[in-house]
Amino acid sequence: MLDKKTEAVLKLLINTVGESYKVINKNQLLAQLPAKVRPDVRGLQNILTFLKENEFIDVKYQDKDEICLSATVKASNYNEKENNIIERANISALQVTLLLVGVFLAAFAGSLLAVFIGRLL
Repeated sequence: MLDKKTEAVLKLLINTVGESYKVINKNQLLAQLPAKVRPDVRGLQNILTFLKENEFIDVKYQDKDEICLSATVKASNYNEKENNIIERANISALQVTLLLVGVFLAAFAGSLLAVFIGRLL
């Protein structure tokens, strides 16, 4: 699992460059990130280094302002896996309602059974 800032940068890179090499201005990359998860310039450099070391991105070259990179298959697989986990975790309101009704009916039936067994003894 990646932290929120790293995951936000990775998703932006996947959407921006995909699996082909493209040159990106680092300041423009920072500007596209939401303010809530936007790192500073040094933090972005650390995130890019981490993603490169863990083979999420492949960097051809970089200088002070620009970087030429591509997202790897590992990054795409990670992104798809995270999206599937989020989709499976969502429970609809109908499912919650049916679960609540089922639990109530089971508890009610159990209490009735206990009363009948108590009267028989």
